[in-house]
Amino acid sequence: MAFAREMMGGGVPAGMAQAINGQGTSLAATGSAQGDAALVQSCVTIVTAADGTTGVILPASQVGDECWIFNNAGSTLKVYPPSGAAITVAGTGLGSANSAFSHLTYKCAIYKCQSSTQWFVNVTA
Repeated sequence: MAFAREMMGGGVPAGMAQAINGQGTSLAATGSAQGDAALVQSCVTIVTAADGTTGVILPASQVGDECWIFNNAGSTLKVYPPSGAAITVAGTGLGSANSAFSHLTYKCAIYKCQSSTQWFVNVTA
């Protein structure tokens, strides 16, 4: 994806260029289950306060939407799919509906909505 300033140089209005690239936010992990996890509201999110039991939940999305999440805490972060959906688990398949993905500390992962019931995850090095 191009930088917003590059898109603006090509004639894309500033607000549209920023919306295309997404806005970054910070979010504290909360709760201990899918129903009380903190809702991810930005496509680029730095998560704090993960303690191995707290988490975030991905928003209901359209096919092709993606969220970049960085776990900036010293413990594993639980990342939940929207209700009824699943997140892939490397080496084990498509995952189970409503189950949390264990997002390791100081790692960035890209969560991509493949369908209303399936999210893929790609963890960066």
